[in-house]
Amino acid sequence: MKKRFLFVLLIVVLFSMRATAQSSLLATLNHEGTISTYYGAGALQEAYNAAANGDVITLSSGSFLGTDIKKAITLRGAGMAVDTVSHTEPTVISNDFTINISDTLDHRFTMEGIYSNQDIKISCLQNAMFLKCRFKSVAYTGGNSSKMKDLNFIHCRIAEDFQLSVNGSAAFINSIVLGTYQHDNAVFSFTNCYVDNVNLSHSEYKNCIIKHENNGQPTTTYYNNLWLCGTGHSLYSPNNTNVKISPSDERVSFLNVDYSDSNDYVLTDAVRALIKGTDGTEVGIHGGSLPYDPTPTNPQITKFNVASKSTADGKLSVDIEVNSDN
Repeated sequence: MKKRFLFVLLIVVLFSMRATAQSSLLATLNHEGTISTYYGAGALQEAYNAAANGDVITLSSGSFLGTDIKKAITLRGAGMAVDTVSHTEPTVISNDFTINISDTLDHRFTMEGIYSNQDIKISCLQNAMFLKCRFKSVAYTGGNSSKMKDLNFIHCRIAEDFQLSVNGSAAFINSIVLGTYQHDNAVFSFTNCYVDNVNLSHSEYKNCIIKHENNGQPTTTYYNNLWLCGTGHSLYSPNNTNVKISPSDERVSFLNVDYSDSNDYVLTDAVRALIKGTDGTEVGIHGGSLPYDPTPTNPQITKFNVASKSTADGKLSVDIEVNSDN
């Protein structure tokens, strides 16, 4: 269902001169039920500066300047990819940023529907949720004193690198995760993922497609994974539910490729016939109880038009169309 909202904003007459140059970029801030709006490439920064823990910031499609995040907010974008059904383009954060949230007891930090091709650093973050986001790299910073625990990623893409801190923990569900690295006593969990590392210690892989020419770890558990690996390597797994196949096998050659945002990782019937997940569905991101879907769960701003000038009585017409199919 699509809803159209027509907002009439009261402004001073002088502001009408500025309106002609306004960008179609929009951020809304929901603070205790009160909605504030911000415009242009710096809209995210302005909305964040005005936000408090627990507030919700929603971004339109387009490229926004990022900001370091120290508040447990919910940040929602229009998506990490072009959506031909809802006719939305990605919400892009165009520069590096750091997440450092010390207080996550009362509010959870959540990010959804965001695309980033920059480096994201985490120095302190716990019990956070990332949904349908695409990141270039995510890494801890701050040494052994950092806290990077109980992070959850659902329907996400990590294109190059993910580093987990000392004693950290992260769970990935129906996601693509490349270049993983862990420090002492860190724990990963992968369920129905496409990953390129099999030798993380004290971790779990379940119903995944793993692309990695190396041995597994005896301290890690592996269940019903399709492992793209040559001869001479072992998962050291006590069960025999995993299937190893040469990456040069023509049945899986389309999976043995470098990362691309356009790769949908949809399996062929020949690959599905090789192995089933623990729940009887296919392995990889399109199996399990949460098959991969890049469309955000929150309403997306699909249209935003600002009148070129205000009326004689100082009113400015803003036309916003919101897709709330989900």
